[in-house]
Amino acid sequence: MNFLTKIEKKHIYLALGIIAVIVLVESVTFGVSVALGKGANMDTYVRVMSWTMEILGVLMVFMVYFFREKDEKSQKREIDLTHQNIEFEMKFLKSQINPHFLFNALNNIYALSVIKNERTPEMILKLSDMLRYTLYGSENKKVKVGKEIEYIQNFIEFQKLKMDSEPNITIDTSNCNNELLIEPMLIIPFIENSFKHGNIDNPKKGWLQMEIKTLGPILIFQVKNSLPTIAINKDVVGGIGVENVRKRLDILYPDRYELEIKTTESAFTVYMKIDT
Repeated sequence: MNFLTKIEKKHIYLALGIIAVIVLVESVTFGVSVALGKGANMDTYVRVMSWTMEILGVLMVFMVYFFREKDEKSQKREIDLTHQNIEFEMKFLKSQINPHFLFNALNNIYALSVIKNERTPEMILKLSDMLRYTLYGSENKKVKVGKEIEYIQNFIEFQKLKMDSEPNITIDTSNCNNELLIEPMLIIPFIENSFKHGNIDNPKKGWLQMEIKTLGPILIFQVKNSLPTIAINKDVVGGIGVENVRKRLDILYPDRYELEIKTTESAFTVYMKIDT
């Protein structure tokens, strides 16, 4: 009888109302027949009521089946719409790649080409790989962690081109299984955020520390970066954004992830744990 809970209450009330009315009409009809002396007796009444209840039983079963089918179709339609909305939102969130980074990368490559720097071909290939990953790789439901790490490393290489000296950046992936599959573009937004709001380009005070490791199916990511005394906001155009990542995590890994973000006067820390 669990399926009855899926049927709108008004339908049940309607069916019971119809039964009550018919029983009432039969009772009144029998009473009137007796009063008018038309020879009605209890046996006749019982027989008529038996037929009536059989008909009503068939009618009730039909109504329950009809409304159950209607309810199931309605629920299926709602589930389909929910899946479509989730799929649309996922594609939308993954498509929000920072165009400002692309413009800066192209400008940096152009500057290298003007001075005929030997790294020009290398950086063109790196940018090509990054675009291929964001345009095609991120269309896949899951990618290897190693691909995400490669994208991050290329991103950092382009950030270095804007700096006058080698920044203080530490990346530890020694305990990471690069073959582990995750949904794409979940880590890079936090790295973008570190460069956007940090002072990593300051060789004396700026720093960034990142670690990615795996424990079986568990992915653990942590990034920590220095903060300037006065808040800055670079490359404000575009980007997936931290809040959008949280939305994706809610959809992709419900009750299977942890995300902690802490800010102090001198540092910004992100800790993310995902049970893939």
